[in-house]
Amino acid sequence: MFSSFSLCSQAATDKIILTVQTDVYEDYLCLLNERDPLDISDFTGACSRRDVVDIILLQQALKRGGLELPVSFRTGHYELRNRQLLEEGFLLVSVDTFWLTEAQKVQEHLYISEPILRKGEYVAGFYTSPHNKKALAARSLIDIQQLSGVSSQNWTADWQAMQQLGLKQLIDESIWVSQVKLVDRQFVDFMLAPFNVGFAKNNLELVIIPNIAVKLDDSRHYVISKNHPLADSAFKAINTGIAKMRQSGQIHKAYSDAGFFYAIEHKWKIINN
Repeated sequence: MFSSFSLCSQAATDKIILTVQTDVYEDYLCLLNERDPLDISDFTGACSRRDVVDIILLQQALKRGGLELPVSFRTGHYELRNRQLLEEGFLLVSVDTFWLTEAQKVQEHLYISEPILRKGEYVAGFYTSPHNKKALAARSLIDIQQLSGVSSQNWTADWQAMQQLGLKQLIDESIWVSQVKLVDRQFVDFMLAPFNVGFAKNNLELVIIPNIAVKLDDSRHYVISKNHPLADSAFKAINTGIAKMRQSGQIHKAYSDAGFFYAIEHKWKIINN
């Protein structure tokens, strides 16, 4: 854990500080397996998931865009604090990408990168307890409408998709791990999450409802603080890097390796198409 003051004191140095959730950072190190993140082209592995790919692609975009500075990670619970740290210029960039609709609300303070995941590419799975037989039997929109779900109003695309499903009940919970606990204990039937997200941790286990998925109708972007000394150079570098990686197919391959496009590649039914 570190204070705004310590972040601020680092803002003018030749270093990029990135805050990351502890569990995501652990999976990041697991996927790296002592490899240099700037050299990775194979993103397959048990620890690979969308959040981890975001971190690696951000570093590669910065390098390919010409901004080569050492990166220092700070781990902890930053889920609800990152936006303020970004707006105040204590953080340069968020490793966790933003939905475009969320980023646009604070674009007075933040630059919005080109999409790392384009609109229409984000397809999520329905995750439930392995003991919830009714949820696991769902195969259609009508079946899903007989269930309860949990999400957060802070996640605009997720919340909008859940509302449009017409569920029996929709619970608002802003903390990710709390959502997992509600579903694990069967207080709620399901939650949405990207494909290849691991839930077998801390005595919590969720499984995916097979053969159905839901499209989240928005794009995801890196956001860069306009109030950080490196703002302009980082914004330019990230966009340049994204363009190069998009052209080479590197972005699609990275997320595909992580299993993110599983539903599309295996032609699962998208129930809100």
